[in-house]
Amino acid sequence: MSSNKKVNLNSVADLRQNTDDNLPAALEGLGYEESFKLVDTKIALGLSTVAIAGGLFAIDKKYDFKESYWITVAALAVYFVISLVMLVVNNQNKNVKYIGYSSKGKKITIAAWTTKYDPIYHVKVTFNDDPKSTTTAELPFAKFFDLTGYFSRNAFSKLLSSHIEKIEKKDI
Repeated sequence: MSSNKKVNLNSVADLRQNTDDNLPAALEGLGYEESFKLVDTKIALGLSTVAIAGGLFAIDKKYDFKESYWITVAALAVYFVISLVMLVVNNQNKNVKYIGYSSKGKKITIAAWTTKYDPIYHVKVTFNDDPKSTTTAELPFAKFFDLTGYFSRNAFSKLLSSHIEKIEKKDI
């Protein structure tokens, strides 16, 4: 279980990674169920580019260049389009660590990031992809990691729930 893993408190990257790993469990405790549509989409796009590359390799081994020229051109065009779609998807969902739904069907998107030497976990919470129902919070790692480097899921859940409640009150 990742919550029992000791983390180097002097490494912002380790703190961020451990917090990112514990984010789904903390939100599950708040009544949200994680959606894997974005991850599945990225995996499908990536696997399709690998399939195209593998297919081109097989065609290149079996046929001469002149016989396979137009197939190669078409495959490269498809590869370019898929890579462009992957670029757009990745840029639109930069730093997104969690997408989930409440039992009422309300979508929550959480983007999180850190700066290189600053031990602050920046969190941007958005409901239903509405920019008006967005809040950004700066959570110091010291508030949810103890002195020995263990993650406190309860403290993290309380910090997250307080920011989520701010948005819900704003929406009412």
